[in-house]
Amino acid sequence: DLAKRMAEGAGFDEATAGQVALAVDEATTNVIEHAYHGASGRVVEVRIDDRGLELCVDVIDTGDMVDPRALPHVDLTRYASEGRKGGLGVHLMEKIMDSVTFRRTARRNVCCLVKRKATPDG
Repeated sequence: DLAKRMAEGAGFDEATAGQVALAVDEATTNVIEHAYHGASGRVVEVRIDDRGLELCVDVIDTGDMVDPRALPHVDLTRYASEGRKGGLGVHLMEKIMDSVTFRRTARRNVCCLVKRKATPDG
């Protein structure tokens, strides 16, 4: 809810703000499931920064690093025909956001999600 409210406050319409919130939810879920392996008592830090022309969200953790380049390419047609569930977090984030990057700095993982705002000239 906070990510959605922050996106709306940054000028995104309700639908786009909801999409941004979904991307943030997917990023934090990935941290809990993959970096922290479901362990309780771990911290996920979310920083939201309205930079004028774009909204930047950093999802930060101290868990295991996951190399996004090692993730398999998602074939949605095959995925749906096999009735699979889960495993679409990064793919979904990349479809919603304009930029999704991962880095490791100072023993912390940072997933940076960026959504650009529409400009008056389109």
